[in-house]
Amino acid sequence: MGLSLSGNGSRFSPLITLGVLGIFLGLMAVMVKDHYFSTPVALSDSVKIAAVESEDWFMIRIKGAYAGFGRSRQIRQGDNWLLNDELSISLNVQGRIKPILISSESLVDEAFKLVSFSVKVSSGIITFEQQGRMEGRDLVLFGADSKTGPARRLRLFETPRISRSLGLPMPLTGLSVGDEFQVPIFDPIDRQKWDARIKVLETSRLNVAGREVEAWLVQAELRSVQLKMWIDRDGRLLKGQLPLGITVVRSDRDEISRQMQTARNLPEMMSMASVPVEGTIPDPATIDMIRLRVQSGVRMGIVPNEARQQVRENAGEIELVITRETVPEPAYSIPFQHKNMEEFLESSRFIRSDHPDIIARARTVVGDEKDPVKAARLINAWVAGYLEKAPTPAVPDALVVLNTKQGDCNEHAVLAVSLARAVGIPARIALGLVHMNDGFYYHAWVEYWAGNRWVSGDPLINQFPADPLHVTLLYGDVDKHVNVLTFLGRLKLEVIEARKVSSREKEPQGSL
Repeated sequence: MGLSLSGNGSRFSPLITLGVLGIFLGLMAVMVKDHYFSTPVALSDSVKIAAVESEDWFMIRIKGAYAGFGRSRQIRQGDNWLLNDELSISLNVQGRIKPILISSESLVDEAFKLVSFSVKVSSGIITFEQQGRMEGRDLVLFGADSKTGPARRLRLFETPRISRSLGLPMPLTGLSVGDEFQVPIFDPIDRQKWDARIKVLETSRLNVAGREVEAWLVQAELRSVQLKMWIDRDGRLLKGQLPLGITVVRSDRDEISRQMQTARNLPEMMSMASVPVEGTIPDPATIDMIRLRVQSGVRMGIVPNEARQQVRENAGEIELVITRETVPEPAYSIPFQHKNMEEFLESSRFIRSDHPDIIARARTVVGDEKDPVKAARLINAWVAGYLEKAPTPAVPDALVVLNTKQGDCNEHAVLAVSLARAVGIPARIALGLVHMNDGFYYHAWVEYWAGNRWVSGDPLINQFPADPLHVTLLYGDVDKHVNVLTFLGRLKLEVIEARKVSSREKEPQGSL
C-alpha cells in the first residue's frame, strides 16, 4: 500500500526502512553497531557467569501478531564457548511483507571475552556481513569478501564481551533485586561508547510454554530507550518487551511450527513509527517557512541548529523554524581541497566513494562539470532516475545499491553521498522527518557542500534543494541511523505558522 508524498506525484512512501530495520535490530542488539561489543562489567561477588550448554527457542510478536522466531545456542568448544543466534523475522513495510534473516556466531573464552565473531543480515537481494577477531589487543574487522573494503584494525583497552541477540552479553546468575550495572557499549564502526544502564527490578514468576518459571525482571536503558527482560536463574532470557509493541518470549520448536502455519496479520511498521502533527500544512511547493512546536521527552540540543533549520526556545517550549533554501553560489571548483572537510570526503563501510566502480560512475554522471552545486544537482537527479523505488529493509552498501538498482530513501542517500565524495564534493546523510499526508515519517536525504554552506537534496524525489518539510534530526553514516531510537515514540509536532512563498521567483527544483 503506497502513499503519496504531499505535493509530489510519487506513490512511494518516504519511510526510511533502514530506520525501521535499525530500530528492530538495534533493540534486538544484533546490528554491528552500538550494541555489538560491551566492555567487561564489574560484578559483585554473588554474581557469577552461568557457563552451561543451552539451546533456547523464542517466538517474536509485533503488536500481538506472530512475526518470527529466534534460536539461541551456547555450546562448549574445547576451552571456549560457541555462541550462536539465529533470527527469522517478517516485517510489514508499506504493505509488503519483507523477510529478514539474521545470524551471528561468536567464539568466546571461559570469561565470555571475545575471540572471534561473524554476523549476517539478509533481506531479499541485499545481504550485510561483518566479521571480526581479536589479535592481541587489536580488534580486526573485515567483510565477507574483498568487495566490502579493507580490514579495519582497532586498538582496544580491554578484550570486549559480545552482546547476544537474545538476552544479556553473558548469562549471569546470583542476581539480587536492586543490583545495578552500567555497561559501556563499544561501537567498532564509529569508535564511540554508550552507557547501557541495567537494573534488577524484582523477582517474579512467569508462565513460559505452559509452566511457571522463577525470573528476575531486569530493566535496561540505552539512549533513553527502556527495555524490559525477564531472566531465569541460569541467566537466560525468558521474555523481552521492546518499543513498537515487540515482544520476545521463550517457546519451543513445535509451538513455533504451529504458529508459522497461521495467518500473519502484521501491523504496518511505517504507521507505527510515524510522528503525529497538529495543524494544517499547505502544499510544500508553496511553503517558504514553517514553524513547528515540538513536544518531546528528548533533549532537543542534539537536533541540528543552523541556517536552514533553527532551534528556538520560547517560554520553555522548543520550536523549529525551517526556511526554504536558495541555491547557493559555488565557492570552489571540484575536487574540494581543504582539509577541514576531510570527514565528509572519506569512504566508509557503507559509503564506498573510493571503489573504482563508484568513481567511474560518478565521473560519468558529472562529466567535466567543476561547479559543485551543478554537479550535486546532476548526481541528485541521476540517482533519482537510476534507482527503482522499493522498500528495502536492509543495511545498505553503496556498491551493492549501484548494482541492484533499487532501494528506499536510505539507499538513494547512500549512493548519492558516495558519488558526490567520489568526485570531490563533501557530502553527508541527513536523517529526520518528512511530511506525508497526515503526519511526519522517518526519512533520509543528502546535504552537499557548496563552499560557504550546505545545500540539501532529496534524491528519492529529486528535490534540489529539499523543501522546508524536511526536518533534520541528526547527521551521519548508515551506522548512526539507529540513533533515531532516541526520538522513537517521543515526538509530537504542532504547526504554529506556515508562510507561503512570496511573489519572488521560486528556486527551480529537480533536474537541470
